[in-house]
Amino acid sequence: MVGSESSYMLPRMRNAFRWLTSILFVAVVVQVGLAGYGAFDVIHKAEQASVSVPKKTIEDAFNAHGALGPVIVLLMLVLLIVSLAGRLGESHLKWSGGILLLGILQFVLGVVATSAPWVGFLHGVNALVIYAAVALLAHRTWTEGRPATEAPTAAV
Repeated sequence: MVGSESSYMLPRMRNAFRWLTSILFVAVVVQVGLAGYGAFDVIHKAEQASVSVPKKTIEDAFNAHGALGPVIVLLMLVLLIVSLAGRLGESHLKWSGGILLLGILQFVLGVVATSAPWVGFLHGVNALVIYAAVALLAHRTWTEGRPATEAPTAAV
């Protein structure tokens, strides 16, 4: 019975892992977009105000960005758990673990940057690393096991 359960669960875990990488990729793209929205919302409000923009207004512009961050880290944790539970291999495990570590680092950098603005630079660069890592993992996951397409031959 155990053998039939694992043969039944393995394709489901692979499929769940595949979809999780895609959802995580979309969430990371949305997160970057929300950071941009927050920055430009503050600029717009500063232009509209006859006085300086209060700190609360600035913080409010980044509320969605701040709320999505922990959700993304949670998705990263779920990705690692699926990789472990599904026994999807050392490569998936290393990528998932590395991405989770990057997510935790991103969260810490975001918190620290409010007191040390230069850390915000590292927060932005780490976001690019997360984007690239998640994109590569999603691509690898969706294309693994597929036959390589042959290059078209020129007509003679």
